[in-house]
Amino acid sequence: MDWVLDFALRHSERKGFSHGRALDALRSAIRRTFGNGNDRGLPGEILLHLACRQFYGSDTVIAKIFFKTATNDTVKGFDSVHVVHGEDGLEIWLGEAKFYSSLPHAVRSVVKELEQHLGADYLQDERLMIASKIEDIHPHAQELRSLLHKNTPLEELFTRVTIPVLLTYDSAVTGAHTSVCQEYKDQLEEELRSGWTYFEQRIPSSLPVTVRLILVPLATKEILTAALKQELRQWR
Repeated sequence: MDWVLDFALRHSERKGFSHGRALDALRSAIRRTFGNGNDRGLPGEILLHLACRQFYGSDTVIAKIFFKTATNDTVKGFDSVHVVHGEDGLEIWLGEAKFYSSLPHAVRSVVKELEQHLGADYLQDERLMIASKIEDIHPHAQELRSLLHKNTPLEELFTRVTIPVLLTYDSAVTGAHTSVCQEYKDQLEEELRSGWTYFEQRIPSSLPVTVRLILVPLATKEILTAALKQELRQWR
């Protein structure tokens, strides 16, 4: 919930943000983001957003909730659009998130979507849609529009694209511990390495982009979902 404002606000809205109206802005962001609560994948998308922002220093290009045509739409396409300053210049991070309780199911689902979303026809439509929603106020607006322009070869675009993939799952290790002790850390590292291997073996080696895997082990998805529903009731 602490990240909903950052997730939902446009660049222009952040610049004009008034602390005197913080609660009003938060209520609006929550309503804009969650609608009637039917988009079950949203917690994963917010976790993806905060992971990119907090751990990779990304800057939001557009909030994908502005792709909605109605308040309660489920947004299709990539789940986040960020930029990161890499060693070789600006990178476009097109994120995929799966808010699942089963890691194998999450992996199978995201691999299928990656193959679809990186197809030439799909990506052509997606990049034009993204480019049309970049605000003039964004510090990298001109460079991003040029990179996303229909005349830019896809091969050139692929060299600048990273796909952060965030997958949640019910973790046997997390569910069995109540404190962050060394035993928990060791067992969790083993579980996460196993999860990475499972993902690596199933992702096509022919993908033309860089993929970064972010695993989020939950005690259970059900507990988090129930807690979120309870929190949202206070804002309606």
